[in-house]
Amino acid sequence: MIRAYSPDDLEIARKIHERFYKHEFDLSDFLSNFNCVFTIEDNRRNIVTIGGVRPIAEVVAITNKDASVRERRDALIKLLQASLFTANSFNYDQLHVFIQDEKWLKHLLKFGFRYTKGRALVHDV
Repeated sequence: MIRAYSPDDLEIARKIHERFYKHEFDLSDFLSNFNCVFTIEDNRRNIVTIGGVRPIAEVVAITNKDASVRERRDALIKLLQASLFTANSFNYDQLHVFIQDEKWLKHLLKFGFRYTKGRALVHDV
């Protein structure tokens, strides 16, 4: 059975988190900023899964690679400043990028980005 998450589910969520996920993420991180949270129960009304949809802020950019390295670096800094300001203005606590270029990866790591726990996956809706 699937139903809306209820605050009454929190104690079970704590137990599941403590037993299986305490080294992966904080429970408070899990329970924050959802658009909608669902609780899935088995036939005996035992909670099997709690989860939902949470929006993330993502920076998407294209860069003219014909520009000098200095110009690209300056543009990156300005883009990050504007993006961080915007994400903060909309109450996001993280800013994501999905990167394929190793050079840009190195730059972003220097500017405060870090690797996520787990692997990023996508599903078209």
